[in-house]
Parts: sequence; C-alpha cells; structure tokens
Amino acid sequence: MVARLLIERLVAGGTGLAQLHGMKVFVPFSAPGERVKARLVLKKRDYAVAAIEEVIEPSPDRVTPPCPYFGDCGGCQLQHLKYEAQLVAKKLIIADALQRIGRIFVPVRNITPADPVFRYRNKTQYPVGRTRGHKPVAASQVQPAQIVDRRSQIVDSPAVGFYRHETHDLVDIPSCLLHPETFDRMRQVFLDSLVATGEQPYDEKTDKGNVRHLLLKTNGAEHLAVVVTRTESLAPRVVQSLAGEPGVAGVIQNLNPDRTNRILGDRFVVHSGRDWLDLKVLDRTFRVSPGAFFQVNLPQAEEICRKVLKFLAPTGDEELLDLYSGVGMLSLAAARFVKAVTGIEYDETSVRDARLNAERNNEPNARFIAADVDASVSQVARADLVVLDPPRKGCSPTTLKALTMLKPRRMVYVSCSPATLARDLNVLETLGYRATDVEPVDMFCQTSHVEVVCRLEPGPA
Repeated sequence: MVARLLIERLVAGGTGLAQLHGMKVFVPFSAPGERVKARLVLKKRDYAVAAIEEVIEPSPDRVTPPCPYFGDCGGCQLQHLKYEAQLVAKKLIIADALQRIGRIFVPVRNITPADPVFRYRNKTQYPVGRTRGHKPVAASQVQPAQIVDRRSQIVDSPAVGFYRHETHDLVDIPSCLLHPETFDRMRQVFLDSLVATGEQPYDEKTDKGNVRHLLLKTNGAEHLAVVVTRTESLAPRVVQSLAGEPGVAGVIQNLNPDRTNRILGDRFVVHSGRDWLDLKVLDRTFRVSPGAFFQVNLPQAEEICRKVLKFLAPTGDEELLDLYSGVGMLSLAAARFVKAVTGIEYDETSVRDARLNAERNNEPNARFIAADVDASVSQVARADLVVLDPPRKGCSPTTLKALTMLKPRRMVYVSCSPATLARDLNVLETLGYRATDVEPVDMFCQTSHVEVVCRLEPGPA
C-alpha cells in the first residue's frame, strides 16, 4: 500500500511520525513538516512502518546527506537534517519522553551543540562477517524529491563495516564520517589481512568462523586495535599489519567464544605494544583499558563534567557517591571540590583503571569499589551528593530506593536514554526527589542518540 503522509514530528529513534486513518505510521529518514509518498512495509494492529518512495514537499531543514551509505548503514539516522534541526528534534524527543513516560514536567534546556559534528568519535566497533554487499549511489545523486533504492551489484564477500538499518546484515563501509580517517585506513589494512590469511569471519547464525569484531580506540595521537575472535587462533599477519600502522600503540586479541550479541569476552591477550590509552578530559588524564567504557566524544565529555559539577554545587564538606563510576571520569572531576568520593562500578577492569587514575591525578580522597551497584548501595553509610551514570537500561527500583534512604542534598543523573531516564525520574519523584533542571548534550551527532544531565533535589512526592 502506498499513501501520502504528512510528517508531524520526529520520535525516539529519529523516525518521523505521521497519521493514516487514525493509525500511527513511522517513517524513517523523514523530516518534520514535509509531505511524502511512502509504501507501508509493516502493518500491525495499531501502527505501521513506511518507506519513503518520494518526498513531495521537502522540509526546509532537509539536506543532502554527505555519506553515500546513509539510509542503508544503520549507524546514523539524522544526516538528512540540518544540524540545528537535529538539535531541535532531539530536544523535543527528550521532552516527550519525560512528559509521556515519566510525567515529569520540567523545561528541557537547549542542547549543548558539538564541534565538530563529524569525525568526532574516539572509538569504533566494526562487526566482521560476510555480506551481500553493493555499490551505493553517491550522495550527490540523491535528490530531495526522491529516495532511491541503492541495492545494486550484489556480491558475496568478506566485510568489515556496520549493520544495515534495522538488520544484522553487514554493509562493507570503507569510510565512516563519524570517526577519524585513521580508522578508515586501519579498517582497510585489517580487511586486506583477513583476505590474505584466509581468516574466516564469524557467522552469528551458524556460530562458525573466527573473527567477530574490530574495535579501534584513539586519543588523537595513539591508537589501540582490538581483534575479537571466537577461538584463540589469530593469524600473526593480522597482528603485524595493524601493529605496523602509524601511531598504533597496541594490538590486543579479545576472546569471545560465546554465542551472544555481546561484543567483548572476558579475556584479553596483548600481541603487540600495550593495552591502554591515555585520554584527557578537562585537566585530568585517564588511563582507559580496551574493555573499559569511556565517552566517545571528548569535547562533549568535558561539557558533561562541567554540567555535573554545576548541578552538584559542592561546598567542600560533602561525601560524594558516584554509581556506575567507570574509570572515574566524573568522580575525579569532582574529587577536589568535595571531602571524599566513593565510586561503585561492577566492571573490575574499569575499577583498576579508576584506582590508577586517582593516583595519577593525585586524588587520595577518591576510592573505587568493584561491586554490583544494586547489592552495594544499601551498604553505603553516607552520601551528601550522588552522581548516577548508568547503562542504557537505567537503574533498578532497588537502587533508587536505597539512594533516597541516604537523603542526599542533591543528585545528578546522567543518561544516554531519555526513555529510561524518564522512567527512573518518575520513581525518584514518588520517593521524594524531584527533577529541577534538564540539560542535554549532543554527544552523538548525526544519530538519534543524546546524553542528558539532570539535577534532582528533595521535594514533595
């Protein structure tokens, strides 16, 4: 079925929302206010998904995406919009989640924009596999009035790239505009070495093959390369090829023998150089191991630290509790302004990094505990200030209730998911803490993702 639709707004995931005979229709790669001719590709009882066949009346915010893989590769959702329009769309998505899911009615401040908006990532994870690939149509050939089908010249070959939109089909992508050009070169060297050595890509459907992912990290001057494999085998030429690239500080093998979508396994083997990088945020230097989490956009990570400090407003006598503390970025940004910091993080590698980072940055008042957050919060005796930076799934009600029992003066919640943030703020409000400020940061330009920093204070339930 083909229908003419008016796109009302963008919703979570960066998808356009339209109405058809009272039914919601989600239209990827559309823009608010434009009229499109779209074909329904999925229809459920109360909603449908449609693919654009023609943009009849383009939005003034629509632009030609600079990446020729946009719309096929699933990495970006918003390259077809002017950057200013991306920020507006994300702000509205956050406000909608807070109000609709959390019943939280706090004004959302304008999103702190990024600079640069391309080539900003310091980390990229490439899936490795075999793909039914194709040569994409160049971005210059894509006109606003027409969305073309780029699926041509289909071939079957080894690939190192990203997943196709809404699938686990691999698109072989020689160049990504979100990460540094150095990664493009390392990716090609890696792919060439796989072909030359006969290393077999992993097939998640059959659980056969060996090489699963290539993980690259950089601090701008030095790079780490992590090759994720199913078995202990890895051709020496693969390591040598990566190690020979300029600026490569280490090549590490990660073993993940499990049949899982989780990228990294528990075991790392250093084949060349070292297994860590130094990353600098504000005036602090952080050692980051290959399996440890760190923000992918360093200038915006600094913005998050500044907002967290502003919202905490420490006076120097407080005990600060930092949950999901990672390698200690937020803990150590605040350490000099408080009496003591306790960070709790379940990942032992991150905690080892955090302890070393406290020593290197001369912060003896910061301690880090490797433990499950849910099981540990109830053991904390005092917390005047609290920082939460959980994974995308958010916090458990057990953790949130235990935090409120400590009666902190203020809490700051850092979230990469507006939906789970809204859910958790609703729980905290019923427990006596209300959100007073919401400030987003555009950590993930060109994508639908966004980081949000929220301050909470004691208030009426």
